[in-house]
Amino acid sequence: MPSEKLIRILKAKSPFSVEEIESLTEIDGWNWVYSNAKPAKDKLTQVCFTGFSTAEKTKLSTMAVESNLAVVSSVTKNLAFLCAGENAGPAKLEKAKGQGALVLNRMQFIQLLETGEIPSI
Repeated sequence: MPSEKLIRILKAKSPFSVEEIESLTEIDGWNWVYSNAKPAKDKLTQVCFTGFSTAEKTKLSTMAVESNLAVVSSVTKNLAFLCAGENAGPAKLEKAKGQGALVLNRMQFIQLLETGEIPSI
């Protein structure tokens, strides 16, 4: 019979009945959990724009989405790039740097999209 922790996970995430869960071995239960886990968010796909006019931010966001990047509105733990304009706030810049995101200006971001290479900073 599976452990209490595994039973709780399987009850919440699996299509199995209580009887089916209780008949699983610990190994079989964890194998199901790991093979059906949602993949972690890909850190290399999130970008945030700050310090730009609304029109410029819209243009850059469209370019990012067309390049299969996810545009987020704030600095998150999964942020890969912070594209900063002239009016970027220092708190947002520091938070992004502290979390390991690469801070780029507009031209560096466009270069990234065009070449696929991360610009040297």
